[in-house]
Formats: sequence, C-alpha cells, structure tokens
Amino acid sequence: MKITTVILGLAVLSGWLLQADSRCLAQDKPPAKVPIILDCDIGTDIDDTFAVALALLCPELDLRGFTTVSGDTQARALMVCRMLAAAGRRDIPVAIGKAEQPPQALRGVQEQYIRQPPAFRASKPVKESGVEFIYQQLKAKPGEITLVAVGPLSNIAQLLTEHPDCKPWIKRLVIMGGSVRVGYNNKPPISPEFNIRADAKAAQIVFNAGLPLVVAPLDATTMLKLEEPGLRRIFGAGTHLNYHVQALYQLWDQKSAPILFDPVAVTLCVTERFCKMEDLHLEVDDKGFTRIGKGKPNARVASSIQSDEYLKWFIDRFVAVKEEQPEIVLKDSANIVPRKGMPNRVHVIEDYETDSEKRWWLSGKAEAVNVPPGSKRANRAVLTQDFDGQMGDQKRMYSAVIFNPVPGPPMGKNPRLSFRYFLKGTDKLKVQIYSLSKGYHRYLMLSNLPQGSWQDATVDMTVARRTDGSGGALSEGERIDDIQFYADPRAELIIDDIALYDEANADEKRLFPKRFLFTGWFDSGKQGKEWPGTFEIVPKKGHFWHGAKSVDNPALKAPWIELNLRGDRELGSKTQLFFRYRLTGADAMRVALVHGKTKKSLAVNAKSLANDRWAETVLDFPSTDSSGLGKGDRVDAIQFLLPRGAELIIDDLLLYEPER
Repeated sequence: MKITTVILGLAVLSGWLLQADSRCLAQDKPPAKVPIILDCDIGTDIDDTFAVALALLCPELDLRGFTTVSGDTQARALMVCRMLAAAGRRDIPVAIGKAEQPPQALRGVQEQYIRQPPAFRASKPVKESGVEFIYQQLKAKPGEITLVAVGPLSNIAQLLTEHPDCKPWIKRLVIMGGSVRVGYNNKPPISPEFNIRADAKAAQIVFNAGLPLVVAPLDATTMLKLEEPGLRRIFGAGTHLNYHVQALYQLWDQKSAPILFDPVAVTLCVTERFCKMEDLHLEVDDKGFTRIGKGKPNARVASSIQSDEYLKWFIDRFVAVKEEQPEIVLKDSANIVPRKGMPNRVHVIEDYETDSEKRWWLSGKAEAVNVPPGSKRANRAVLTQDFDGQMGDQKRMYSAVIFNPVPGPPMGKNPRLSFRYFLKGTDKLKVQIYSLSKGYHRYLMLSNLPQGSWQDATVDMTVARRTDGSGGALSEGERIDDIQFYADPRAELIIDDIALYDEANADEKRLFPKRFLFTGWFDSGKQGKEWPGTFEIVPKKGHFWHGAKSVDNPALKAPWIELNLRGDRELGSKTQLFFRYRLTGADAMRVALVHGKTKKSLAVNAKSLANDRWAETVLDFPSTDSSGLGKGDRVDAIQFLLPRGAELIIDDLLLYEPER
C-alpha cells in the first residue's frame, strides 16, 4: 500500500515537474513577431520618416513590405528603399502605390534624398503596384498580416474594391487618422484630420468594410511633440539609420518641432500600454470628419496617450545602439592658393541667390541667416554619403554641399575652384569633383582651416587625385560633373559663391570679379533646356567648340540672340559683360540686359567691332538709365540686336560685377 502510494506520488510529482518545465520553456520562448505591411506617404511630413525608422527598430515586428501613397508615389518608394539600404534591410520589398490619390507634394527639399548615394545602388521597388503587392502578400499568408496605414487610405480602399475576397485575410488594419473628440493643437476638432480628409471617399470605403480596425486619431497623437532635447538624443546616437532620419529631417526644413502622429500606429502593433483604448463605432462624412456613430463598435480607438512615457519609450528605441563614426582621416593635404586675375574662362558658377539651379542641388538647403557679407543666401550642408561609389566609404556619413553643374562643362588647362565657406566643429574639409570623361572622382583635403567665420578659398584642382592616388590630374577638355564639399557629420558647413574656372593668363591685367552673375558656354547641353532662349547652337563653330548663332526676329525684321539667364539675376553697382564673338555683315550691335516681366532694360551700343573673325569684348553697362533699371534690380535675359543682314556667333559669355 505504501509502495503504491509512493509510486502514485512520484507520478504526480513527475507530471507536475513536466508541466512546470513545459511552462518555463513556453515562457523562455520569445513571442512571435507581428507581420506587418506599412503603407505610408513618406516625404511630406517628417512623422512618416520616424514611423518607417521605428518599424525597422522594433524587433517585435516582421516587416513584410512597404507601400507608398499620395502624389509622387515613385519618389516616396525610392526614399523608403534608401532608408532600407541604410538599415541593412534591402531584403524588404517596397511597392509603388497606384491608387487614385490627391496630388500631395513632397515638403522642403526631401527629393534630394533620392538623388544622393547610395540611392543609385539601393534596391528598387518591386514591379507590382502597391495594391497588387498587398493582395499577393495577404493571399500567401491569410489571416496573419496586419496592414498599417499612416497616409491617405487610397491604396487600402482600392484593394478592398478590386479584391473584396481579401477582407477575411486581413488580420487587422491599424490606421493613423481621424479626430474623434480632439483635433489639431489638442483642441476640439474644427477641421478634418488630413489623412482622412485627403481621400474621404476612400476612408468611407475602409471604415464601412467590416475589417478589424485599430485607429490612432489626433486624440492620441497631436500632443506628441519631439522637442529639441529628444532630437539631440536621437541624432547624437550616431547610428547609420539615425543619420538618415536626421538627413530627411534637415531636408524637411521646418522650424516647428515634429509631431509623432504616424509612429503611434506602428507602436500599436507592438503594444497598447501607452494608450487608453475604447471600442467605438466610427463613421466618416463626405468632408472627412470622423464621427462617433450609432451601432456596433467597428474600431478599437486610442482615445488618449501617456505622452511622457511614450516619448521616453520612443526615443529609447532609437538610442539603444550606438555606432560612433570616426573623424575624416587625412591621406593627403592640399593648400589654399592665391586667387589671381580675371579667369581665362568661367565654367561653373553658383551663388545660391535664386532657385534657378535648385534642381542641381544634390545636397544642401538654402541658408538665409548665416551668410557672408554682400550675400543674401548661401547653402547649408546636410547629411549624405560619399558620392564616390567606387572608392568612397559608403558606411560613412558627411555634412555635405553637392552642386551638379548640368550640363558638365569641359575644363581648361589650369582648373581652379573658388568658394566661400563657414566651418564649425572641424577644421577639415574634403573637396571632390566627378569626371564625366573618366567616370571617377578626384578629391583633395584641406586642414587647419579657420572656424566660426566666413572665409574665401581657392584650390588648384590639378592636384586632386583618386583615393588611391591614381587617375592623374584633371586635364584640359575633360568634362566634369558634381562639385562636392564634405565635412564631419557633426560639423556645421555652409558654402557660397562657387566658381570653377580656368586660371587667368599670365598677362591678365583685370582683377578677379567681385561677383559672378551668369556664365554662358554651349559646348554641352541643349538649346531650350540647359540654354533657354532664342538662338541656334552651332556645333564646332564656336570659339572653343560650340557656339550660339543669331536667328531672325520677325517682329524686328532683323537678326538677334536672346539668351535667357535661367532666372532673375540681381544687378550690382556696376555690371560688365564679357563675351567672345564672330560678327559678319556689321561692325556694331546693341546689347541689352532685360527683365521680361517688368519690360525694363539696360542697353549699350557696341561699336567698332571686329568683322568676320573671332574676337572678344567687354561691355560696361551704366548704373542706371532712363528706364530706371539699376543696382538691386533684376534681369533675366541678354539680347543681342543686330543690323539687317548681319550674323553673330557668341561663345564664352560672362556677366559679372567687377572688382573696384
């Protein structure tokens, strides 16, 4: 009896131990990850960028893909692709949304982000449309995937309309959108929330579809401001992903603190512990207002949030890992050289005073506060990677100003680069240039530079070399492209008044100009696009190579050239125009600086000109004339007005303010 009791007791104990061990193993096993697809409109407000980054930083999530919505969905998809490359997650697919969408524009200069490396080398969006991609993912894993929508609901509505069979396959749909009792600025809603209002019809389809909805409205998001201390912590962590978030934040270029609307929706896929959740019946009216309606609850709604606790959790996710980036290591050192007289030829200028060449800014944003004397605007560096994809360290981030002088001009015998700079936080500056002819980059390093004040610099670009020392010097006739300035990512760098030119001849008596307004040469690029105006580009008939030839003006019944300056150029106290010309059938012409909108002009008569041979001249324009056009006024074209029967070819034109 005793033996039987003992055996039974041991059996019970053994069973209990087995159950206990099983429970311990179950507790030790990590919880299953939540599969999600994130549908976003990254590139408008910066909260989408933070939401994408948070999704990448949450180990609780299994990212099955991203889709983009609203406006330029291709650009948005490329932005996500680049962020994935930064996070080392090229394996995650990205699809371009093709639903009917409102034309929501990118904000700031965030489009720069997709023109910077390694965007060229990042994975590309998949071939399927965003809607088809979501459908196929749901079909492959029915009942497993959570959809997260943090933009207008256009893609989701099209999915439900074109593929109604997918409804039971959606585990749940988490939405950032709407305002129930609280609107913007933490006050009662007086206007609809943007994501719902942007495509109200789509929102009505989604809210009436009978899906399991989780909604993060303004009630739980509008008070989540990420203030400067939090931004400093995130950006100071030094991780590659955080640098890319910072880069987009810089390009967003807004002064207000970002509000973390969209990250809350991502967070609700991980935990609901920061939010008070209610089961409500939500409806969307035709104007995009989200109302509490009658009937069975159709949504689990975050009606409030513990903002301090949430912000701490959010920031901690970004700073959990640190990746210290060392300073730039100098391999070779170059010197600043003296700036001599009037350049033999000016290839490139950029003074950042207008938006005329803004499409050529590949890195940097307008700076109107800290500018050099006499300037109204400069270009502040933003974060990017090295444009040298062959020998550059693609794991390193820089503060950089990159200017792409489209079309790439051919160089002279002695190329020099002049610029003004403000540097703080480092005394080192890397200057780099890309050769279209050779297909590689050359660079030179400057060190021991003054900090905290505006400085002028000129460097000899013939001493620039590839990273390994190869490649030889930048040579005559070699076409170049991007002009690049790199500093430590933690440093402040501002660039202004870039001029790439061929150094003055030894016998040049004229001084280096005080300010360049426009340079015109026609060796590359097309008339109408890179060289707008009324004339004809004649190949191999210019002074150097191509030239611009006069055409008939029916209104004047005489030949002319009108060269558009690609935007307004502000006149100085004195203005001069240099150009090389071949004039036949006349020895005089009238040259005018004009402004198309105001119809004002400033003209001079050029007399005793050379006939039927190449020559050069400098024209002095008066400080003002009877039309009232003078210092501080703007011009946008140069007109060359010829006598009947004459013909003119011009080349190598330079409009500038001379040094007194």
